[in-house]
Amino acid sequence: MESVRTVILGKPVFLLTGFKPRGKRKLESDLEVEAPEKLIEAARRNPDAVAFGYVSGSWVASA
Repeated sequence: MESVRTVILGKPVFLLTGFKPRGKRKLESDLEVEAPEKLIEAARRNPDAVAFGYVSGSWVASA
């Protein structure tokens, strides 16, 4: 399983699903994230989470 490390609300987190690389490189600036506003909302609800996954149209804290 591939994951990507990024920063949300000033905290480094892993995205387990819900992203697609735009190019060949998997850099944070080259990612297309599903429903980014929902991801920020999930990060605010779960400030201690270190990983998120996109499941059934919403972001959930995974770890």
